[in-house]
Amino acid sequence: MSRRTARKHAFSLVYQLEFYTDIEPDKILNEYGKDHELTDGDRAFIYQEISGVIQNINKIDIYITENLKGWKMDRLNTVDIAILRLAIYEILFAEDIPYSVSVNEAVELAKIYSSEEAPSFINGVLGSVVKSVGEV
Repeated sequence: MSRRTARKHAFSLVYQLEFYTDIEPDKILNEYGKDHELTDGDRAFIYQEISGVIQNINKIDIYITENLKGWKMDRLNTVDIAILRLAIYEILFAEDIPYSVSVNEAVELAKIYSSEEAPSFINGVLGSVVKSVGEV
């Protein structure tokens, strides 16, 4: 499975976090894996992504809030929040993933799963986050 496909699975799980009361990456991934064929490499990548989001969600949400221009986080739809959380996790904590890849993949997810306006909105927020962490 490609990294892009694995990231789509990770996005799906990050999205579902909004609806879980018991947030344990192992449980979530094991349950998800029952319906999806995942290699050990896929599982490792997806686990890293969702556990990283869970462990750092407060810091990630601060970055979202600080980089919204004229918006409040509670006005965003759950899909866009999940996309932003995943991408910001990668920007802040996944040293092996270039910022440009994280931003591009987030925009592609928005094209598939969100509104027509979402890709440019996601791109703008993430561009602001990238600038704030020191790399353009």
